Amino acid sequence: MGENEDVNVARLQKLGLNLYESKAYLALLSKGTLTAKDLGRSASIPQSRTYDVLESLTEKGFAVSTPTSPTAYAAVSPSRTLGSHYSSEKKKVQERAAKVQEEAAEELESLSEAYLALTKELPTAARGEAGAPAAEVWVIQKRENIENAMVTMIQEAKRELLRITKPPEPGSRQPFDPFYIVGMEDRRFVFDALERGVKMRWLSLSREIPSFVGLDVTEPPERRYLEDEADVTEKFYLADGKDVLLNLRDPASLGYGTVALVMRSKAASSIFREHFDKMWDRAKPLKEVLPGAKSLVEDVCSGLRELGLAKADVQLFRASAMYGATAQDELVSEVAKRKVNTADAAASIERLIQLGLMHRDPTFKLLMVENPAKIIDSIKKGSVDLGARAR
Repeated sequence: MGENEDVNVARLQKLGLNLYESKAYLALLSKGTLTAKDLGRSASIPQSRTYDVLESLTEKGFAVSTPTSPTAYAAVSPSRTLGSHYSSEKKKVQERAAKVQEEAAEELESLSEAYLALTKELPTAARGEAGAPAAEVWVIQKRENIENAMVTMIQEAKRELLRITKPPEPGSRQPFDPFYIVGMEDRRFVFDALERGVKMRWLSLSREIPSFVGLDVTEPPERRYLEDEADVTEKFYLADGKDVLLNLRDPASLGYGTVALVMRSKAASSIFREHFDKMWDRAKPLKEVLPGAKSLVEDVCSGLRELGLAKADVQLFRASAMYGATAQDELVSEVAKRKVNTADAAASIERLIQLGLMHRDPTFKLLMVENPAKIIDSIKKGSVDLGARAR
């Protein structure tokens, strides 16, 4: 069965046919009138199944039979049968979605009631056994708790928010630290803070463009970048000159995102602020870094075309570079606008991953391109293994 036929079989299955029914319908469309015996050979269907498959196709309105001996079958025109089955399957999906939405609404209402009751009845601040104020330094463990502390810091910021971080290497086993989740799931809190007038400055390594934040990254927050990996030795947030969230490196996994410190101290904040300002002065603004990143991506695309990669592969690479770390369905939807169908897009993604040109983050399953500078170097050295396309 050809590649296009495989795709059409999958599409017919979405409309309610099973595998053998889909193959049988395509065979009838291609060959015209067929007996059950002929169908088995034409559609690679076990002979023991051909009669019930054809009867089922007839019942579903995709085929009609002739009053001959032996009985022959012909396909009903797609224009007459696809529309009703599309409407039927669409209705089923909508009904499932409505049920999920209703259940989610009930769960959210219950969650909201619990939250509002607790915020009303519990004291607003924790106090020690002797009634002393809570400590000014807290140890936070687990990614979710660090992310919650970060979101709280963003929500409570009134004047200024500073962030310094660096991305892991694309394709490494080290997961995203919580500071990068801001760019994917919690960006609404950032936008809300900006609308309140909070001034933000974010500092990172230049290689986060395009792999992590993409080429369409914009300001605000105001962004600057350092080139040398050794320039960024810690990751932290500073808020309003008094709150520090320090993301610590786990000595066991060598990754970030499992342990953090929260410090409410003007003295500690001033130390981190001085360090941040010195690094900020040495860093390059986004407008100086972005053109070079875009140029590198285009150099990679030219190199991939010269190596013989398919047009869809290059389009997938360029789209991924544009949007940074992205879920596969979002990336596939984006390239569909460029007339790359779902099956071709999925195949291109797997091919790019096999070639080491794209990576799938093991924790969040997000897709991102390899650092373009590394790809250029690999192309020059001839180490991009095109043989991986066939494996």
